[in-house]
Amino acid sequence: MNSSTGIPRRRFLAAVTLAAGFSVGLGGFASEAFAADWPDGPVTIVVPFDAGGSADRMARSLAEPLGKILGQPVVVENRPGGAGGLGATYVSRAEPDGNTLLLMQATPYLANAILMGGAPVKWEDFRLLNAQWNDYGIIAVNKESPYENLTDLVEAMKTPGKVSSGIIYANGGHLQTLMIMDALGISQENVRFVTYDGGSPLRSALAGNQVDFEIIAAEAAQSVMDNLRVLAVVNDADPDNLGAPLMNDVLGELGAEPQPVIGGNITGLMAPAAFAEEYPERYQTLLAAYKQVVESPEYAETAKAAGLGSDWVGPEASQEMIDKTFEALSKYSDIVN
Repeated sequence: MNSSTGIPRRRFLAAVTLAAGFSVGLGGFASEAFAADWPDGPVTIVVPFDAGGSADRMARSLAEPLGKILGQPVVVENRPGGAGGLGATYVSRAEPDGNTLLLMQATPYLANAILMGGAPVKWEDFRLLNAQWNDYGIIAVNKESPYENLTDLVEAMKTPGKVSSGIIYANGGHLQTLMIMDALGISQENVRFVTYDGGSPLRSALAGNQVDFEIIAAEAAQSVMDNLRVLAVVNDADPDNLGAPLMNDVLGELGAEPQPVIGGNITGLMAPAAFAEEYPERYQTLLAAYKQVVESPEYAETAKAAGLGSDWVGPEASQEMIDKTFEALSKYSDIVN
């Protein structure tokens, strides 16, 4: 027996060897926490969408390295339906023991599933472990558009019916557009909103000059960026040096108050809120393993190749980010319902 843990020495040493061996493979990072009695079986990451999307790719990129550190298989299970609401509900009803986790865009998709999709869960039911990918938004037009800057576009929006915008109904880009219009005193009826069923047709419409503008996620738009002109960055900074002004800077010049930033997607691994409360040691083990993976150079390369983010923000700062966005989305839920 190991005197400090009460765990049989053979099992203890085998588990430590697995964790230590993988830490070398992940750039030499040592495991920050280890609970020898958990996990004692497979851990499931539920993705509430079909296979192939960005949330699914992120879950699958994490599964193998997390499993190696934790010493048990980590499997990905797709449970699509209800715009993410069915999978989120499934996780919320599972035992909050760390064996069933959720990976999706906390904002806007989980927020919208709760606020507008009728999912029988509460925002407080989940905790975001890490905002691994904050795919900020951009306000973009086709490169052939007559609108050279956001001020030109805003001026055109003042004329009813002159401007069209592609949206996924009630997504971050749609709600961000409504916020901008409200801040500038422009009627929401002035813009002709054209609804699409997913990100790919949405981006294709703008690249094909079928709509006048969209607010879309910057990273996701890379495949069509050569066909676009970025008028403003919907973020607090321009991390990719797109050369466009920040949305709130332009709004300030136009006499409007700064608006909450919700135009992009914040994606990462989530757990039931009760997990941290009822199993604090397991929670710290999972958190340390997740951090070790995300901060490794090998994973950064894997994520980049898959078109994903690999930032470590941490649970407190991550939750604060999405709580602010949820509050902003809540104010518009009645409008789009």
